[in-house]
Amino acid sequence: MGINAQQKRIDTIANNIANVSTKGFKSTRANFKDALYQTMQRPVQPQDDLNLEKGHGTLVSGFTTYYAPGQLVESDDTSAYIEGYGFFTVQGPTGEIFYTRDGDFAKSQGADGNWYLTDASNQYRILDQNNQPIVIPGTGKINIGTEGIITSEGGDYIATLRIVDFPNRQGLEATGNNMLTVSETSGQPRAATQYGRIIGGAYEGSNVDMGVELTTLIRAQRSLQMASRALSTADEMDATAINSRR
Repeated sequence: MGINAQQKRIDTIANNIANVSTKGFKSTRANFKDALYQTMQRPVQPQDDLNLEKGHGTLVSGFTTYYAPGQLVESDDTSAYIEGYGFFTVQGPTGEIFYTRDGDFAKSQGADGNWYLTDASNQYRILDQNNQPIVIPGTGKINIGTEGIITSEGGDYIATLRIVDFPNRQGLEATGNNMLTVSETSGQPRAATQYGRIIGGAYEGSNVDMGVELTTLIRAQRSLQMASRALSTADEMDATAINSRR
């Protein structure tokens, strides 16, 4: 069990390191718990209260995602950075709703001829506070204010970004493409209150700390080596016990 648990820990760390440059990526940690303990009977003085316990290793109890904001990266006028907690609301190609921290937005022209504010892949449309795709001018720059209000280069109001949060962020489910979706444990989206402001012209980088990841990786590798050595020792002891009976 210990070997499997440490291998999952290493896999989690490897995923974090692989996404050190992914926009808006949040690092994850594996959590552990003790496996079931079994009380061993004492051959001498069985009435003694100091019973022996035999552990059965460790298990991965779950994974924790750290939603602390990542590095601010300056970009073009269509990008936005959330200072604090919260998520942008986006619409997928087939109309489904997703949530993301990736504010590296772009302009994309739809089949109807309108220009929309989309993600960098031009597949997901960014939604406003009324849950409608944001239509922007095809030419000229836009301005994204600290309250998420989008205006044209001339100062005309366009829309307001919909920033939401959840009762339990840990319950959100990753769906790929840096997108998240709600689950029974996450609760339904609500207006975000734990963010200071929106910073236009920038997006959020990954919050992976390479120093922490490499240090944790070394510890996990050593734990894996110790668990492997313990397993080998146990096998040798079993083999010795079996041979002694022959």
